[in-house]
Amino acid sequence: MNQKISKTFSSFLAPVKNGYIIVFLAFAIWMVFFDTNNVGRQIGKAEKLNKLIEEKKELQRKINDSQTELGQLKINKEKYAREQYYMKKDDEDVFVIDIKK
Repeated sequence: MNQKISKTFSSFLAPVKNGYIIVFLAFAIWMVFFDTNNVGRQIGKAEKLNKLIEEKKELQRKINDSQTELGQLKINKEKYAREQYYMKKDDEDVFVIDIKK
């Protein structure tokens, strides 16, 4: 029985005796855990990239909204001022009707 365990154990360790396997395992462990661009940092960078992409989409939407408002302002300044800032002439009264759905 002892000899059977010894055979199994030596057959299990046979690939470890190969120098290429040892060097490859050492390299893989180094790259995964100790390198400056290890797996944990790569995952963190990917999450940060996704967050920045979402922020870019939101900012692009705000830019488009601002450009639309600027276009309206250039077309009719008086209408824009009356609607956005409730400005009025001296002889007018302004009534604001807010319809909420």
